[in-house]
Amino acid sequence: MSQADLMQKAKEIETKAAETEYRQLLSLPGAGPGINKEDLEQKYQGRAQPLFEPFTRIPDPSAYDGPINDLHSAMGKLSHGAHMNDPVSEDSIGANEDLKAIETAAGDLQGWSGEAAYAFKANFLDPFPAKASNQFIALGGMKGAMQAEQELWDKAQKDIGHIADQAIHALENVGSCGKSDFEFMLSVASAVAAIGAIPFTGGASAVTFAAVGAASAVGGAAQKGVEAVKASGGSAEQVVSSMEDAIGKLTEHISKERGRITKSLNDCAGAITQGKSHFVSPRPKLAGMEGERLTSGMGVGGHD
Repeated sequence: MSQADLMQKAKEIETKAAETEYRQLLSLPGAGPGINKEDLEQKYQGRAQPLFEPFTRIPDPSAYDGPINDLHSAMGKLSHGAHMNDPVSEDSIGANEDLKAIETAAGDLQGWSGEAAYAFKANFLDPFPAKASNQFIALGGMKGAMQAEQELWDKAQKDIGHIADQAIHALENVGSCGKSDFEFMLSVASAVAAIGAIPFTGGASAVTFAAVGAASAVGGAAQKGVEAVKASGGSAEQVVSSMEDAIGKLTEHISKERGRITKSLNDCAGAITQGKSHFVSPRPKLAGMEGERLTSGMGVGGHD
């Protein structure tokens, strides 16, 4: 539903609410000329449009596709093979063959000895797979959070459109022979899935973060059901009040789910800050060396 369509429906709700109540009042025994339709129009003016207007400014879910694809591509750069799975969606990420050059580098440098050679092997070559894996996991956490945010806005768009349509339908059927009670269905309550604590590689000092993902994209994650908000359609006022309650509940869910996404990203950033050495190699010992010191056994010297 477009922004213009949503606001048109909001205006329609206000108009129909006034018309419905006017019609109900006229049907009462003893109804007379004292019933003023303009007063009812004034009563409902501004009851719907201000509530729907914020939803015309929510992000376009399709705008997340580019950044999500970029993060997926970056994860591919850090993947060692088919055994590398997205930590959130559990999808396999294809291997970057260029990383094999790191594995063979140790053999190419076999003839190099000395302090710098040993430090290069101990501080860079050996830990490289673990550090690349941690960076891979961090990107997966970021991508999962972005996918969750995308799904959140997608479901929010659908929910607010559903609320508008249900309110109009209920107003059109006030006083009918059918049931006066109905429901507003909110799917946004099931947009975000909590994955749990995902550990970064790092032995006993490893750190974790609480990841989230789009519920529809997370394999095996428990998904919440759609929430049904009870509503009453016995009168125009009851329909509009129920609609207001449903929009309030929708807003609460959006705020809660966004809070979970924000916490996940903050936890991930905090884990990286806390365990920086698990993600970034230390400064090379060769850095800053000059002259004879650089060519000595402490530097690049010491070839067999």
